[in-house]
Amino acid sequence: MEQQNRQVPPISPENYGKRMWQLWGPILIKWGIGIGVSMIAMGVLTFIYVSIHSDVAMEAMQSEAQMMGLYDKILELYLSFSTLIEGVAAAFSIPVMWYLFHRDRVREKANGVIPNKKAPIWQYAAGILMALALSLALNNLIAIGNLSDVSEAYQETINAFYSAALPVQIICLAILVPISEELVFRGLLFKRLRERAPYMQAALYSAVVFGLMHMNLVQMLYGFVLGMMLAYLYEKYGSVKAPIAAHMAMNLLSVLATKFKLMDWMLEDPMRIGIVTVVCAAVASTMFVLVQRIEEKPDQSGTSEENENLASA
Repeated sequence: MEQQNRQVPPISPENYGKRMWQLWGPILIKWGIGIGVSMIAMGVLTFIYVSIHSDVAMEAMQSEAQMMGLYDKILELYLSFSTLIEGVAAAFSIPVMWYLFHRDRVREKANGVIPNKKAPIWQYAAGILMALALSLALNNLIAIGNLSDVSEAYQETINAFYSAALPVQIICLAILVPISEELVFRGLLFKRLRERAPYMQAALYSAVVFGLMHMNLVQMLYGFVLGMMLAYLYEKYGSVKAPIAAHMAMNLLSVLATKFKLMDWMLEDPMRIGIVTVVCAAVASTMFVLVQRIEEKPDQSGTSEENENLASA
């Protein structure tokens, strides 16, 4: 592939600690924001629950078993708000990650690095269709192989996230979370790796980390495959907007498919889900061919126009 053959611009050497912080710092910051928001949410929900059920709270002080029962009830309440909490954490992460992302582009400009060409907006349709078809096909394979039964954590995560009201799911899971994750894992981690490494190495590293961050086997595998695809979209389209748009489309499909029980409908007939999976694979393959034809190599001449785009996503 052409993007694998593009030369990596020379970067001045840095000490190991600084290099590790550059790669893992955004992830740790995102973690810190998520933990902080979760702790505040748990504190607020505990206060509200104890205030409303003061008699239950007083009784819980009498034995460890009752205290554990009180904790379970508060945890159940927390899980019912997990989608909203995830969205709030993403909303706080986005401006921080966008600042770091923009600072990297300014630094590239100062160092004379010429970015990949930015594909026109109309070509985004191929990338989005490829992402939608691939994500649906992967979900179907997970369902056909009963992989979701292997991971109890996966079932708990899905049940918690998709129990919220539909508008909350759309805003949090299909808008805020994709923007936050793409800025971290593609806009910062992948792009910073790409400054010093070939495309495949940067894509593999960022996809592995992206998969591991999902904390359960099913989503790890799913996240790894989609992480590779999203890194590829960033490389070909020359803009973090491409993986953000694809990620938003996939999450929206997942939200709507869960809401309207698309998977249940497909699982009613093995032939039906098989045909849908094959069609999705064909669509994803066709769109991949179209995306592959996008010329991403930077034009060494006419740097003024490219420099103008450096500050944009």
